[in-house]
Amino acid sequence: MSEVWASLTGQTCAFASSSSLPLLQADDACFSLPITDGVTGYTNHTRALVLLQMGRAEALALAAAMFGLPAAELQPADLQDAGMELCNILSACLLECLGDTSLSHLGLPEALAHEPWQRLSQSAPALALYVSDDPAQRLAVMMIEISTVAGEAGLNPLLPPGGFSSEH
Repeated sequence: MSEVWASLTGQTCAFASSSSLPLLQADDACFSLPITDGVTGYTNHTRALVLLQMGRAEALALAAAMFGLPAAELQPADLQDAGMELCNILSACLLECLGDTSLSHLGLPEALAHEPWQRLSQSAPALALYVSDDPAQRLAVMMIEISTVAGEAGLNPLLPPGGFSSEH
């Protein structure tokens, strides 16, 4: 993950395994990405979620580097697009935490408001949780497992109405 951040931004960030997320701040950007199990052409079931928390300074640095623009010229949509792309890339890095991923598919990343992101991040034990080693950097990424049994029954309170879709 450190290599991903460095390749995208040109900045260093060491990630360390952690047992807790940093406190969510008002200007943090939050993203999620579902990982589904299923065979193409058949219904996919959400197996896990990757959740990304990123501070404003980190979002600006990422978007500025990705789009080759000074931070002052970035639009909110640029920050959102950059955050979703980072969530997508980091999700691929965390797939190994799931063991057998032969039927796994990465869904589409999405930006989340703080309340649903916080609810999701506290809803299940983390399969993986990595935070920036430097407390001045606000980066955290975690993976939580979703119960496919509850999801299949339509009873999973973690999923938004309609669930997540991994269909492109």
